Amino acid sequence: MTAQRQYWVVSPNVKDDKTKNQETVGKWKEVIRRDHVAIMGWSPKDEGDGHGVGPKFANKVRIGDVVLIARRKDWEPDVVGLGIVRGECKEKVYPDIYDGPVYVRKLHPFVFLQGPRRKWFRDVLNYTGAMHQLHPADDDSDRSDRKVCTWMDQQLEVAVCEGNSGKIREKTLRKSGTKTYAYEVRTKGQVTEARRKEAELLDNYEWWLKKHGRELLRLQLGRNECDAWEPERWNLIEAKSTTSRQDIRMAVGQLLDYAYQMRNGRGDPNKAILLPKEPNQGDVRWLESVGISVIWHSGRRFQDNAGGQFI
Repeated sequence: MTAQRQYWVVSPNVKDDKTKNQETVGKWKEVIRRDHVAIMGWSPKDEGDGHGVGPKFANKVRIGDVVLIARRKDWEPDVVGLGIVRGECKEKVYPDIYDGPVYVRKLHPFVFLQGPRRKWFRDVLNYTGAMHQLHPADDDSDRSDRKVCTWMDQQLEVAVCEGNSGKIREKTLRKSGTKTYAYEVRTKGQVTEARRKEAELLDNYEWWLKKHGRELLRLQLGRNECDAWEPERWNLIEAKSTTSRQDIRMAVGQLLDYAYQMRNGRGDPNKAILLPKEPNQGDVRWLESVGISVIWHSGRRFQDNAGGQFI
């Protein structure tokens, strides 16, 4: 399991304080699956009736933590999904479901679940609580916690490697500021789809490198940004959503321009294009001739044609 990561269980049920009506839980599940979020009804400022759950959801749950959306109903697991926290707590309104604001944390990747019927899974679910923390590091107190957290890490790793982590609207790497990825001007629908695919590909690649103790950053070059920069290995990477010749040509131009702007006494950076699958060999040979490598998603891992320089 990832060091220093925290694990939380958040109920899918956001109660209406006025009516104590829990019949809306089905609607909340739809919202959670659609928006890939964890939802809390207690305010971040509420230290009273919520027993501090609201402030804990907003402040104690950190970016990079794992959240399991689940509860125990009739003594059986009632699970919705799980994911990694990717954003700060935000206020949101769902007027068709709830009279007042709720508070959400974005989850990506997001794994849809229907729940394993295992005793150790059921044991970690609180019957009434809105949120509680799991403690996998405790040797004696809760072995079920450790089993569930290990299982969740495995599910998330498979989701990332197989690209089944759900849709996201925008994604930036950590330490990237607020800018989004650069794209060729196309129709609004094409740009949105390209942004989604490239962002998810970069997120998966970042996760893969992080497992091996490495970190990606964004690189600001004048008014432009390169998609990914690994300073430790001097790697400069541009992602594209397809292996089309048009996208590859665009990436070549971007990488050569970025490398020129980076010129210094250390020499040219290692350059590569990140693609969703292996391109054809004709394009690979052409890229090799201009000093550019290729990284591609392959099954449950990434590969490159540079002897492991980028993986």
